[in-house]
Amino acid sequence: MRDDRHKWPAIPGTGRPDLVREGISLRLVTAPRQTVISGAVSDCLALCGLSAAIGGGPDMAQGQTYCLRQRRDRILVVGGPDIADGWHSDLNVAVSDMTSAYSVIEMAGERVEQIIRTGTEFDGMQRSASTSRLWHGYGVLLYRYGRDDQFRMHVRSPLLDPVWDMLERQINVLSGLWAEEAASGRSAGQTEPTRFPCREAS
Repeated sequence: MRDDRHKWPAIPGTGRPDLVREGISLRLVTAPRQTVISGAVSDCLALCGLSAAIGGGPDMAQGQTYCLRQRRDRILVVGGPDIADGWHSDLNVAVSDMTSAYSVIEMAGERVEQIIRTGTEFDGMQRSASTSRLWHGYGVLLYRYGRDDQFRMHVRSPLLDPVWDMLERQINVLSGLWAEEAASGRSAGQTEPTRFPCREAS
């Protein structure tokens, strides 16, 4: 049988080189175990041994182990201990291993927030109780990681292709605008954030 595998796009999570433009970079990262815990947040935190869950805005995750607030009764633990899946009756919480369910994109650079704003209303200093948001119609978890100009975006693995493609498209379009601004002597800060029509999520 003829081998036509080379005609198909790369499997999500593999074969994707880093994307680097002036002021912005994009790469896939391999996150350790990702665990969703549902229930009262205080009980969820007690089960995973962490003291707080990170929200959006200025909150920042660091290191290999942290947890994200998805909604008022759900957290996503990145790293952390191996916890048995299922119902934990002692704390009235439910646990699900989601390691393969989420892909993680890391975006960094002085222009990263401009890229984020192409797909959602975003103010990096506006505190939010949750990391969940829609970006160009796709449900993602978005938060700062490690430093002020670096963000991570967790997307459902089956949606990695369209989300990555949308990020790349927006970076390429804005890179052209930034080059025009540089040539004309204008600063990017002198213009309003550019927004583009979003593609509907399938």
